[in-house]
Amino acid sequence: MSHQFKPNDHALTLVSKYQIPAMSEVELVIFRLKGQKAEEPDGQLWVAPHDGWIVGRDGEDGYGFFKPQQLMPLRGDFKPEQQKAKEAEPCL
Repeated sequence: MSHQFKPNDHALTLVSKYQIPAMSEVELVIFRLKGQKAEEPDGQLWVAPHDGWIVGRDGEDGYGFFKPQQLMPLRGDFKPEQQKAKEAEPCL
């Protein structure tokens, strides 16, 4: 499965990693190729173990790193069904 993700896109995680549960909504920050370095907030250098996206969550500290196939894009008219149901206007 191949997706054309870009920074600031939103996605659902398909696996649990980095204290981010599966099916959590995340925002894609930056893509890193295997071996590329990134600086963590505490100043330590981190090296990407595989190609993937650094992701964050609204209102949560910390970041995670996921392979593209571990993320499902949230674009267009996609909203969880419960949210759509809450937004529906009652018919009179």
